[in-house]
Amino acid sequence: ALPDIRNLTLAYALAGADCIDVAADPAVIAAAKSGLDAAEKIAQAAQRSDYNRPWLMISMSAGEDPHFRKAEFDPAICPPDCPRPCETICPAEAIEFSTDFMGVRRDRCYGCGRCLPVCPWGLIAAHSHPTPLDAVAQQVLSQVDALEIHTHVGEYAAFKDLWQTLQPWIDDLHIISISCPDDEGLIGYLKDLQRIIKAPESSASKDLDASGIAVETKLHNVIWQTDGRP
Repeated sequence: ALPDIRNLTLAYALAGADCIDVAADPAVIAAAKSGLDAAEKIAQAAQRSDYNRPWLMISMSAGEDPHFRKAEFDPAICPPDCPRPCETICPAEAIEFSTDFMGVRRDRCYGCGRCLPVCPWGLIAAHSHPTPLDAVAQQVLSQVDALEIHTHVGEYAAFKDLWQTLQPWIDDLHIISISCPDDEGLIGYLKDLQRIIKAPESSASKDLDASGIAVETKLHNVIWQTDGRP
């Protein structure tokens, strides 16, 4: 829930986090910024000279984005004697069987997928409900400090499309993190992504030096987040 996001952001900020990563959703970003503002006021009142306001980061994906998918099932066909492991395992408490509501609360579900394999009857599915990328970028990128891009080996074209869409905002970001799980061909794929990031048509512009040779005038601060690689 949004109040939880606000309060967790406040707590992480006061604890000394450097960067806080949230979903690319305007309401979520607003809640996180409210928490950051509150943390800054508390730090100032306590005269904490060591306090630095954390950067606010959002996550986006090249290709299908788990941040925009929701679990779905019809509770009317759930067997009455089912132990409902989906309700127990959901970290967001989005699945509920009560007298007031039965099913998935869409405003809480963030698409983690934990409920899918535990359903004894295979009744739960996940469906994407994406917002057009241009609309998402315009709504959120001007409000944050950093960006994490989730990708997988083989999503070169999707990453290139995403990178081109992000160009108007890239130079205003402090950090860009590329998150990619381990897979065959990972190193070659990351090198391909590096070439996209450093391409002349990207926001890393080129000027001519005194000798007439093209030189890059801006390089992005990139974190290569190779999840799960030994």
